[in-house]
Amino acid sequence: MKVLDSGQMRALEQAAVDQGGSYLELMENAGSAAARFLIKMESPAGKRIVILCGKGNNGGDGYVVARHLTVRGARVAVVLAQGDPATEISREMFEKLSDTSVRVLYLDRDWDFIKDLISSADYLYDGIYGIGFRGAVPEELARLFDAAEASPAHKIALDLPSGVQCDTGSVEGRCIHADDTVTFSALKPAHLLRPAMDFCGEVTCVDVGIPDSLLEASDAAMEVTSRETAAPLFTPREQDSNKGTYGTLLCVCGSEGMAGAAILSAGAALRCGAGLVNLALPGKIYPIVAPCLPECVYTLWEEKENGVLTYASQQKLDAVLKKASACVIGCGLGQSLTALRLTCDLIEYSKVPVVVDADGINAVARNIDVLKAAQAPVILTPHPGEMARLLETTVAEVQANRLTYAKLFAEQYGVIVVLKGTGTITAAPDGRTFWNPTGNPGMAKGGSGDVLAGMIGSFLAQGADPVIAAAAGAYLHGLAGDECARKLSQRGMLPSDMIDALPVLFSKFEQ
Repeated sequence: MKVLDSGQMRALEQAAVDQGGSYLELMENAGSAAARFLIKMESPAGKRIVILCGKGNNGGDGYVVARHLTVRGARVAVVLAQGDPATEISREMFEKLSDTSVRVLYLDRDWDFIKDLISSADYLYDGIYGIGFRGAVPEELARLFDAAEASPAHKIALDLPSGVQCDTGSVEGRCIHADDTVTFSALKPAHLLRPAMDFCGEVTCVDVGIPDSLLEASDAAMEVTSRETAAPLFTPREQDSNKGTYGTLLCVCGSEGMAGAAILSAGAALRCGAGLVNLALPGKIYPIVAPCLPECVYTLWEEKENGVLTYASQQKLDAVLKKASACVIGCGLGQSLTALRLTCDLIEYSKVPVVVDADGINAVARNIDVLKAAQAPVILTPHPGEMARLLETTVAEVQANRLTYAKLFAEQYGVIVVLKGTGTITAAPDGRTFWNPTGNPGMAKGGSGDVLAGMIGSFLAQGADPVIAAAAGAYLHGLAGDECARKLSQRGMLPSDMIDALPVLFSKFEQ
């Protein structure tokens, strides 16, 4: 599903008009669809409904809602929050109210009555600001927003709750907290990005008459990952295939005290179908890891006293890298000099795709320009703290600008970024961006990221397109987490349970 920002949405509407439609027709369709949304919940006859309208086209949508609900017997009042309508089509829709029983009130002169209406309303429609809103709600509207927030009415936002910024999802001041949002034609970034999404309630996307062909042809700010995104990873296997058909994944993971990260990453890679997983790790933790993963082959390396790989170890790693189809580095690797050099050398010299996670990302943060020396696709899988280190900023700043920072970093350094968290964002250097709808708070445990890195690496080793491997990997990772939460509870589930859930999950895709 495509997600359109404000500019892309305006371009889509213009394209529809260019094909013979009209803006007035689109507004009529939008408002009538928003009215039908309530009608499907219950009959509006006799219900007290207040519609807050701004001076722009979002207010025009509200006038259409008012007209349609009045016909159905509702007791409707329209509040002009910013005075008379300011656009041609909203004025035309406003004038049509003169032939109805809709009561029109002005904020600046009818406040006491408006306040009482809002407090006693059954439903409250928010049509003050639309996709063009920027900044903070002005102080002159504070009392209206406060009254709306305090009202027990069921609140329905038109396109977006007023106070959120469409393209970034930021909220700088007051905001209507909707129970439902009826959005038009396509989802917007604010529906999927925090903090805005927390104000949207349940989001329903309705058709306003724009041809599907135009929507499919339009550029998108993001796409929501889905089963269709993951489908290319599950093409049928040939009967005469062998382990070489499905690639070799080199996992450079683990360190003293962090053997579990290597086990989880390589274990997930095995479950995702790589033909061979070569786990390269320090010899001292081999006795811990090997009994847990008998299917792996192992490349053991040792360090000198000064923290540098021995010459023999370096030779072994160089040799196995040449045989690999893809590589994962960083899970539990530690932050030693060896970890730094291994990560940077692998990124710079690998001829196959590389997934960089955890301590690998910390190593990159200390030598960021190595990303520009990469010869093959690089996928970084940071959590917000690691992303903040890469950007030399704060976690709060990253979380407030997740889409923006993921896209900018991917484009600046020519890498694929999988910014983990609620609604994991996968950003590609060519501008493609995916938002992941799966997953739950039960996955917020040490080791979940190691599982994801191994999954993505496995799909890469089997020849998947790197962007699809990253986006679909996050989607499948979340599906496995959701299945574990359903069966084991969010508190009780473990990252290793997610690996165990993969075979049954994959069987549904292979049918």
